[in-house]
Amino acid sequence: MNYRAFLKSEWLGLIRRKQDTLNAILFFVMVITLFPLGVSPDASFLAPAAGGIIWCATALSILMAVEGMYKEDYSDGSLEQWLTSSLSLSWLVFIKTLVHWLVVLVPLVCILPVLASMLFLPMDLVGVVLVTLLLGTPAMFFFGSIGAALTVSLRRGAVLMLLIIMPLYIPVIIFATGAIRAAQLGMPFSGQLAILAALSLMSLVISPVMAAISIKASVK
Repeated sequence: MNYRAFLKSEWLGLIRRKQDTLNAILFFVMVITLFPLGVSPDASFLAPAAGGIIWCATALSILMAVEGMYKEDYSDGSLEQWLTSSLSLSWLVFIKTLVHWLVVLVPLVCILPVLASMLFLPMDLVGVVLVTLLLGTPAMFFFGSIGAALTVSLRRGAVLMLLIIMPLYIPVIIFATGAIRAAQLGMPFSGQLAILAALSLMSLVISPVMAAISIKASVK
């Protein structure tokens, strides 16, 4: 097995096991759709809060997507094969997380303009929201992969994973919503975007290594 074959197998595997991805996307749609019904349908309330609503829905959807990222690989013994292969475990984790990010993010980006209109978000700000998603969600997926690896051997590790990775999600949400709010007020927001990019780059470096260590500890 080489890295290209692993990438292909992960991609095809996610397409076959599309239920987890669909659940995350449907949850994202439901949160944004039900929020105006449950709180207030007033445009004067929804428009300023749109960025926060979208990002909270995104964070919860990503939590659903990454919680079982390694569960099936652990159950069928694939993780043991990863450890015994000649390939770098960190690179395998990186590829797997990247594929999950692409499979979940692309549908979210496609449906976001429609959902943003339900929150009365001006179309000129939809582009800003998309940029924050592209820059910030990699950090959420890669940080989430650490929690998923730490709890892969636990039968009910969802709550523990939530406690582990939620503190890592908070800075991403703060700077992403801050960038959207600054754009709404006509203020510069490049600083917030730069911090989002820095968080994602940091996660790309740290998370595969930490997740690989966690997988080794869980499998042995």
